[in-house]
Amino acid sequence: MNRARIVYEAPRVTAKPGESVVTSTCGHNCGGRCAVNAHVRDGQIVKISTDPRRWTPEMPPLHACVRGFGQAERVNHPDRLKHPLRRTGPRGSGQFERISWDEALDEVAHQMLRVRDTHGPAAILDCSRTGSLSTLHGRGVSQRFLHMFGGCTELWSNLSAEAEIFAVKQTYGAKAEYKSAGREPIDYVNSRLIVMWGWSPGDGTFGTGTMQYLKRAKHHGARIVSVDPRVTRSSRQLADEHVFIRPSTDAAALIAMAYVITSQGLQDQAYLDRYVLGFDEAHLPPGAPAGASYRAYLMGEVDGVRKTPAWAEKITGMPAATLERLAVELATSKPAAIQCGYAPGRTIHGEQFHRAAYALAAMTGNVGIPGGNSGTSNGATGRCGIRLLPAGTNPTGARVASSMLADLLDRGRTGGYPADIKMIYSVAGDLFNQVPNVARIVAAAQRLEFMVVHDHFLTPTARYADIVLPATTFWERNDVHTPWAGAGHYAIFMKQAIEPMGECRNDFDICSELSRRLGITGYNDKTEEEWLRELTGGVIDDFDTFRERGLARLPAPDDAVAFAREIRDPEHHPFTTPSGKIEIYSMTLAAKPDPYGLGAIPPIPTWIEDEIDSRYPLRLVTPKSRARTHSIHGNQPILSRVDADDVWINTADAIARGIVDGQAVRVFNARGATRLPARVTDRIAPGVVSIKEGAWFTPDASGADTRGCANVLTADRTSPAGAAPFNSCFVDVAPIA
Repeated sequence: MNRARIVYEAPRVTAKPGESVVTSTCGHNCGGRCAVNAHVRDGQIVKISTDPRRWTPEMPPLHACVRGFGQAERVNHPDRLKHPLRRTGPRGSGQFERISWDEALDEVAHQMLRVRDTHGPAAILDCSRTGSLSTLHGRGVSQRFLHMFGGCTELWSNLSAEAEIFAVKQTYGAKAEYKSAGREPIDYVNSRLIVMWGWSPGDGTFGTGTMQYLKRAKHHGARIVSVDPRVTRSSRQLADEHVFIRPSTDAAALIAMAYVITSQGLQDQAYLDRYVLGFDEAHLPPGAPAGASYRAYLMGEVDGVRKTPAWAEKITGMPAATLERLAVELATSKPAAIQCGYAPGRTIHGEQFHRAAYALAAMTGNVGIPGGNSGTSNGATGRCGIRLLPAGTNPTGARVASSMLADLLDRGRTGGYPADIKMIYSVAGDLFNQVPNVARIVAAAQRLEFMVVHDHFLTPTARYADIVLPATTFWERNDVHTPWAGAGHYAIFMKQAIEPMGECRNDFDICSELSRRLGITGYNDKTEEEWLRELTGGVIDDFDTFRERGLARLPAPDDAVAFAREIRDPEHHPFTTPSGKIEIYSMTLAAKPDPYGLGAIPPIPTWIEDEIDSRYPLRLVTPKSRARTHSIHGNQPILSRVDADDVWINTADAIARGIVDGQAVRVFNARGATRLPARVTDRIAPGVVSIKEGAWFTPDASGADTRGCANVLTADRTSPAGAAPFNSCFVDVAPIA
């Protein structure tokens, strides 16, 4: 960071007589980090507004999306949990009775001690997640609590982006963080070509103001190409060309593009010679076997298969001529940027997609230069130095990839897991809805001995709990938040707008009270304000002004593009890989090819085909809904009108099945089924269907879902890097008579 001063702003309108206007930001894992202002009258939020300023690229306002405006509907929802509840009916029935806080906390403490002392701490599973994502009141609250209690089993992998998190560290170094491995959006205008690969900020936001910066780049002459199984909102508004691709085949397309560039000699060889390890045989580390380079793989020197566009066309459905043309354009349009979303990495070998994209960025000399990009779509500033509540370390060391929750609950030790799970503790999470194979999860949950959930509503997960504790929303406490995409260098003070509703308590206070009952010392030794001052202390230079005004504009980074320093001065600032270079050939993977015991990963980007389930001929993708943040907002009827839940199906596939637009259909495979109206459209590739993720699991008497929960269809598997393979899924669709 440079030494420019912090600018404190109040991004809100003046309050009218009789009301107060309080600035905060959505505390969810929403893709943005915007100014949402609560208009409060008589202790109630009556309206939401946002940053009133007009957009400028240098100091962009933080305009909220529809979900931000939907916060009034959410906080005032008639179904808000306001009192502790105890289950009275069968698990999952939704039958509960009101109890006191003392009864609830005594029972939770008793069960925690019983399970730990009887079965060991690893028998307690932390299912907390990112429904609350801010500096203090986030997942760290439960992690810190459970770690200090003696440990637990943790679900470690990032459901959205684990493939990218892994690939960034393998390619750019152990100290490279995916949220700061991209570029600031103000740099988009410097690109001659932008390839949006599985990336749609028009649907998933991906940083406040991202679409405005892309429109600015397009206005200044950048050509934009979208590669996606769907014609997304971003593609419709921005792309000069849309290219359809089959889900879960993206790595093959990128590898074929690398073949074209290599075979035509279009790679930036001088850049590769200086900054990159493993492109060719001359730049392999000592001890690497002959034929281990990326070039040798592309040319088929070991396996006899040249990775040509014709080879990739059969896999991806992308025309060979299109692949060749796009490869040449990428290599000759410098500076060019590959902007990759997370969705192509949410596949059974998703890490190969990201590593292949980073290899293309390096081969074309676009990493670390203005207008170029590393291949990620995050920013370059990360959390700006603001820290999270320290969670400490887990004494048990028991870790399981998140997408394996169903298998963990079902098989436990017999499946090779650290423990048989007897108890679940869940804060700000809805994993029974948000991880694969929901039917298997809820069936296995019947064998749990105890489950406690902190939440705002009786979510699909909370319905299975024994004790449900009513938590505050971010409007009912103070906190601090930083940009979701790691871009924009600002922080927002989330000022409390209203008193906690009913008997609601914040998660930190709940865990503090449980700690007292359990004899844990040192869990929480500060007030809320003292914590926030400490966690922001290395960055915020006037906390009182920050709290009052709400928005801190922090100094811009010295470079708007990640890894610019490493490219500018590689001798003094090497990459934090073992070689000090960008590693197309990962020395770390060469030394330890199976880092998590989940399967071997080759040291170079490689196409690894997944088994095709011929019983179900359609590939399912599960994009974001503009009306939800994952499953948050899934019970809001007004907000749901923004983005209806349906299943997109190509016209030809619909005709073959006798399906007409708007008809109720059944989407099914061997794991389960759900019901939705069909949207017959040519905006989705043939052989592909899409269902927006996050709809609440709502089973009928037979157990079939009735509201479009995509995860009744997805498989509880994991990639070798721990990625959740939501988009490696085969289904079929049939009309409902």
